[in-house]
Amino acid sequence: MTHDDLSRFRAGISTCELLTLVDLSTGTVLMSDSDVHFGQERLDHLCDLARSVFTGDLAATGTAILAGPTGSRVFVQSPDDATEVLCGLFGPAADLGAACAAGAALFHRDRLA
Repeated sequence: MTHDDLSRFRAGISTCELLTLVDLSTGTVLMSDSDVHFGQERLDHLCDLARSVFTGDLAATGTAILAGPTGSRVFVQSPDDATEVLCGLFGPAADLGAACAAGAALFHRDRLA
């Protein structure tokens, strides 16, 4: 996956404010894309949130959405490496189904490359 892939994803979902690729095993943000600068603390927080979603007693598998009145966070796990997760911040009017499908498609394209 490349930074251009993240940029194309964001361009296809109008309310995507931030998209990151994280490695849960190391707690590392591998790359990110946004129109505005998000501080490292904010990126790290999103990575920590993804780790809490996909590990622990009530761990999600594959895709998770955390929604609230000001927007949503979408997490899509790689089907090949469960430690790689796309994390996105979306505005309140986001098409979350399309966001999940686009995230899965990014990982699928990586499989074919």
